Amino acid sequence: MLEPLVFLISGILKAWHLIIAAVPGVSVSAAWTASVILLLITVRLALLPIAYQQLLMGRKTVNLRPQFAAIREKYSRSIEPNAAKYQKWAMQELRERNGISTWTGLIPPLVQIPVFIGLFRMLRRMANAGAHGSEGVTESVGFLSGDEVREFTSATFAGVPLPAYIAMPEAQLAELDTTFADVFAVCAPLIVAAATFTGINMAISINRLSRTLDHGSRFMRGTYKYMVTMTFFAVSFPLFFGFLGPAPVAIVVYWVCNNLWTMSQNAIITIILERRHPLTAEFKALRDHTRDARRDDRSKKAKGRREARSSRWRALASTIRQPSRRTELWDAHRTFLADRDAAAKAVTDRQRAQQAKIHQTRQLARLLRADSQGRLPNLEGNTRINEAWRRSAPPPDDADGQPGDDRIVGKLGKVAVRMTLAKDDQVRRRTGGRLSARRKPGRGRGRGPSAGA
Repeated sequence: MLEPLVFLISGILKAWHLIIAAVPGVSVSAAWTASVILLLITVRLALLPIAYQQLLMGRKTVNLRPQFAAIREKYSRSIEPNAAKYQKWAMQELRERNGISTWTGLIPPLVQIPVFIGLFRMLRRMANAGAHGSEGVTESVGFLSGDEVREFTSATFAGVPLPAYIAMPEAQLAELDTTFADVFAVCAPLIVAAATFTGINMAISINRLSRTLDHGSRFMRGTYKYMVTMTFFAVSFPLFFGFLGPAPVAIVVYWVCNNLWTMSQNAIITIILERRHPLTAEFKALRDHTRDARRDDRSKKAKGRREARSSRWRALASTIRQPSRRTELWDAHRTFLADRDAAAKAVTDRQRAQQAKIHQTRQLARLLRADSQGRLPNLEGNTRINEAWRRSAPPPDDADGQPGDDRIVGKLGKVAVRMTLAKDDQVRRRTGGRLSARRKPGRGRGRGPSAGA
């Protein structure tokens, strides 16, 4: 699957080698080493606009986060049956108005990862071809012929053959006319430099993410923790694979150049974004608010755990001092835990009841729109809407013992019906007490709860 990428990258490498080899006084080893570096620079320059667009879209999305939060807050409490669709359309319109594309963030990884894998695979194949010397190399790699691969495997960097690596057996090192000490002296500083550049690049990314972290999102908090954890593995991989694995000199040189480029690119793009698209005051306020709310929530939970432990230890200590009160003390501890759990459950139940009320109102409004042709339901008949509203109807007598208004059909229906009555009162005042024959009490032309809201 990656073979076409190998051909593409090998073609770029061959073109750079032909250009550099034509320069007078340049040796074969220097030409191949410079070609590898220029190949990396060519690939990274081609992917630079995509990487910039990815970070730019992320910064724009971050600055629009307060507006997204306002849209979600608006439609989360709406009794409009199509609130979910309207919220989605509003967010999409906001993205389009600010030039944000969802696919822009997915394109860079889909392009960069295969290119880097193809580049690494080509260098690995060329280095492995000369692991036992360059005399028997006849296999071609992409657009590179066997003779060109043989030249590459016979090239050296700082006097060390490009196919050599630290963990290579002594017999193979002897075939390449080098020693472990020479390979270690060249590769060790390069491996440490590659790991250092990787660590700095991860630190820049983590710092940027921490400044724009959505503390109210569990997924984003998990992503931040994952990146912090992956920093250790990202730094350890060049060290482990470089000193203990088959990492030829050519791959180590590629690592150093690639990681140095990535670190510099990340730092420069971050500085550009901070100057051209700084974090807005609205976003900073929202970030600080969600962060403080998160900290308060965590402090409350920690306080509850400390109080539970303190209550348990008090009960245990008091039991030791007063064994006769053991049952009383532990009952008090269990009562404390039950009260704490009941308070937390009451908060959760209130939130769920509010969401259930909004959902039920939306369902009733959807039924009204579908079947009542814009009219409010009444209690005359056995239609599907009337049955739904009758299930939420109040007692026939109100709290004062007076007969209830037959036009008020329930708690959810009061909003729409009372709005209709208010409109009837306005009509009466305008017409001198007469009500239009087309608009009788209890037969309003609203759209159910959505009209009343």
